[in-house]
Amino acid sequence: MFCVIAFIVLSILGIFSASNRQLAREALDCVLRRVTLRPCTTGFDEKMKAKILGYVITRSEAGARFLNRYFEPLSWAFFFLLIGSTFFAVRGFYLYYTTGSCNGLNQSGFCVFDPTGQNTQFSTVDESCPVVPGGSTTLTLEGIDISGFPKISGESAEPIVFIGSYGCDYSRKAYPMLRRLVQKYGVELIFLYYPVKEHSDYLAKIGYCAYQQDQAKFWNLTDRLFTTEKARLEDEAFITDLLSEVGFNAQSVQFCAKSPQTEWAIKRQLAEVRKTNFYGTPTVFIRGKVFVGPKPYRVYAIALEGLFYWLK
Repeated sequence: MFCVIAFIVLSILGIFSASNRQLAREALDCVLRRVTLRPCTTGFDEKMKAKILGYVITRSEAGARFLNRYFEPLSWAFFFLLIGSTFFAVRGFYLYYTTGSCNGLNQSGFCVFDPTGQNTQFSTVDESCPVVPGGSTTLTLEGIDISGFPKISGESAEPIVFIGSYGCDYSRKAYPMLRRLVQKYGVELIFLYYPVKEHSDYLAKIGYCAYQQDQAKFWNLTDRLFTTEKARLEDEAFITDLLSEVGFNAQSVQFCAKSPQTEWAIKRQLAEVRKTNFYGTPTVFIRGKVFVGPKPYRVYAIALEGLFYWLK
């Protein structure tokens, strides 16, 4: 098995060195002969063994004797280590590509492809922003009445459900990608607003009344709220001006937002959101999968259209 390890290592080194390319060819010949239960005709394994022992013996005679005695078993051990490490490396890359984390869907822990952990961060209901603490097995849409929430109609029978907050940095990263999915694939999007960063449900009331007044303009308003400065989200004067800019009757929307009926409707909607058992924003439901934290666009697209989403 030493030939296998040598072939892989020398093939990589051969990219930069002609001498290593020649050794890699000899290693390949040795590998092909070994897998057919024939000895190496080039003596490659003995030549490399002699080089290694020559290097080791100058530093430790006992180490050289040990290596010479157990060279074949050690070669097998390193071979299995190579196979194992390759498997976990490929697995980690696949999980990162499909879920945004080397450790699996919504799992924390160090990931070499995402060292900052930005794909697994979210805003919790107590306004802190830690890394995802665990899995998403308790998150559900079963028994949730989402009929009254804002939606963009689409052709898909199973909509994307997005729980987000205007003031959450992570929701702000996820929202444009979801809008892009809606535009490209014509899928239905349902927006469950939850005030994580804001200090009141004021914007929930504004959004509720705006949606009742004009659904198309509501989404223009939402686009603006997800991109405006967070410090201005609690400024009622700014919100009033923004409503007018988007095309709403600002006074009518503000009057609606202050009515007892709207307050009751918002309390009911927020209660429905909490039934999902969500623990932070953004939380996105796509075809039976739940994504907590702002995933790369490809992760959402794969969940929606499959691994080869770019071909569709």
